[in-house]
Amino acid sequence: MVSEKEVLELLQEFNSIKPLAFLQRIDMQSMGIGNVLAFLVTSDHKVTAGEISDYMNVSTARVAVLLKKMADKNLIVKKADPKDARKVLVSITKEGREHLYEQQKEILLYGGAIVNHFGKERIEDFIESCREIREIVDAVEAEEITNKDNKSKNT
Repeated sequence: MVSEKEVLELLQEFNSIKPLAFLQRIDMQSMGIGNVLAFLVTSDHKVTAGEISDYMNVSTARVAVLLKKMADKNLIVKKADPKDARKVLVSITKEGREHLYEQQKEILLYGGAIVNHFGKERIEDFIESCREIREIVDAVEAEEITNKDNKSKNT
């Protein structure tokens, strides 16, 4: 079994090379502005803030803040729904489409360079390893929750 010292050394080494910067870019694309823009592009109608909230599985308050930032950058247009003034209809602007295209182009550029360097098989192995790590972390978290629940029942 690996020692605590070895675990800490591996985690420090992993952290020192900062491999997460690219992965965070992808995550920001999927969670933030890029995700909203992609949703708007694929929608066949003006969507409500509530639909965006449901799609992203985040609170309407978080979506409201995000939409304000996007409107300030002229990536979207927000208008009150003429049928229901409590709702806001959102549509993408030309600038929003260009922004999404540039983001996607950047992700593909870096992603392509990585796949070309390592090869598809090694990337697939890496993804599988990440999936297994996630499963282990989830199992440990579930065990911790169970242990805490059991302790609170026993006290």
